[in-house]
Amino acid sequence: MIGIRLAEVTATPINQADLLALVSRPEAGAVNMFLGVVRDHDRQAAGEVVSLHYTCHPSAPERMGQIVQAVLSDSDPDGQCAVAAAHRIGHLAVGDYAFVVAVSAPHRQLAFSVCEQVVEQVKHQLPIWKQQFEADGSYRWSGL
Repeated sequence: MIGIRLAEVTATPINQADLLALVSRPEAGAVNMFLGVVRDHDRQAAGEVVSLHYTCHPSAPERMGQIVQAVLSDSDPDGQCAVAAAHRIGHLAVGDYAFVVAVSAPHRQLAFSVCEQVVEQVKHQLPIWKQQFEADGSYRWSGL
């Protein structure tokens, strides 16, 4: 069983190459990555988004591992995937990586499926809140 190589909530910038290296292995014919990038707009924003500040519940680091493990239990019962996932907290600028997931598997369909499930479940279950700062100095909260 391959499983989780990394599941973290971190205040340090996420290096996508590091996550890729964690899941790379000779028997994996497919690697799928999701890069969640801070963008300059959002449907909840009244104007241009210039930065974000993510905060989390103290249970978030532990919860991240539980979410990834639950996805693997459901979507990869044979233990063929390696997963590395990291979500940032703290202040992020437009262009920074907020959430990165890397999944390797013997074949692409499994890598795509597990990666998508990790992304969706983390977005729905991880207790992280986002404060969006706009160009006019205003801000809005989301995910509360």
